[in-house]
Amino acid sequence: VSVTPADEGEDVLARWSDGLLYLGNVKRVDSVKQCCLVRFEDNSEFWVLRKDIHSFSSGGEELCCICDAPPLKEPLVNCLKCRHGYHPECHTPLIEPEVDPNSWICRQCVFAVATKRGGALKRGRFARLMQIMKVRLPYQLSSLDWDPQHLTNQQQCYCYCAGPGEWNLKMLQCGSCGQWFHEACTQCLTKPLLYGDRFYQFQCSVCTNGPETIQRLPMTWVDLAHLVLYHLSLCCKRKYFDFDHELMSFANENWESLLLGTLSDTPRQDRCQNLLNALNSHKDRFVSGKEIKKKKCLFGLQVRAPPPLSSDQSPFIAEQPINITHRRRSETGAHQDLLIATLNAVCKLV
Repeated sequence: VSVTPADEGEDVLARWSDGLLYLGNVKRVDSVKQCCLVRFEDNSEFWVLRKDIHSFSSGGEELCCICDAPPLKEPLVNCLKCRHGYHPECHTPLIEPEVDPNSWICRQCVFAVATKRGGALKRGRFARLMQIMKVRLPYQLSSLDWDPQHLTNQQQCYCYCAGPGEWNLKMLQCGSCGQWFHEACTQCLTKPLLYGDRFYQFQCSVCTNGPETIQRLPMTWVDLAHLVLYHLSLCCKRKYFDFDHELMSFANENWESLLLGTLSDTPRQDRCQNLLNALNSHKDRFVSGKEIKKKKCLFGLQVRAPPPLSSDQSPFIAEQPINITHRRRSETGAHQDLLIATLNAVCKLV
């Protein structure tokens, strides 16, 4: 995927490992490693791969923002939002000859507006445009170099957006092609994902050649205990949690959102004992406070890894995948409104 090169001091949109775009300013450029040091709105600074940085400026001479070449026989098609120009054959999917050049919106801007936490838009013009865009990937899946467990690739290229990602942080794996997709870019979820929740049978739009398909996989009490502990350990950055005040409280407050299948009919008064039995009977997964001379009501994971699926060859992975950005940026709730406003402002200025 080629994008307009970013220069030092330039305002850019940087795609993060959650699939969303964030506003930032380029502080340094490393041409050898093909990455930029970007300062974000909260004053945090991270190195971001150049492929995940998108510039507002389209330069003086009219060039295709994908291949950097001038117009061929026909003029470039300009995006209504960002005003960047494209050769029809350079854009994914191809820009059809009958498209109205005065109202056409590029893939980048469609994804910028449609993606959001909990899942992308399902209705409206941008939702429909996104569905059309998602049937083709903007990269060759066969060209990616994967690790043996097919969790990470060297190119840091995932999802429909070709952005970075971390498989254990709100991503779904397609059962057909094996690629990982951001929660923010999918349009099939009924409830937001928990960190490490892989209890889904998912097929991407590329493999279905249309809308995504998804089915919830059955979960046991052990799976539930493991998932809640893993999610809380990432959210709170702690290992041990109080059973009544934190684990059971979280499970009860989010009971409907957990989509537990047969377990969901369990009366509230019976949930506590079932969850406690699961924690105490699986020493290979869980450690209790009394084993480490702490309060017996505390529980933690033996290894901080997502709950394994029955099909996993190596269920426990001690080390989390490493991203060039090194750690996840803090979530800023207002980023979507800022992004849309910026795109609109750029459209008016150009």
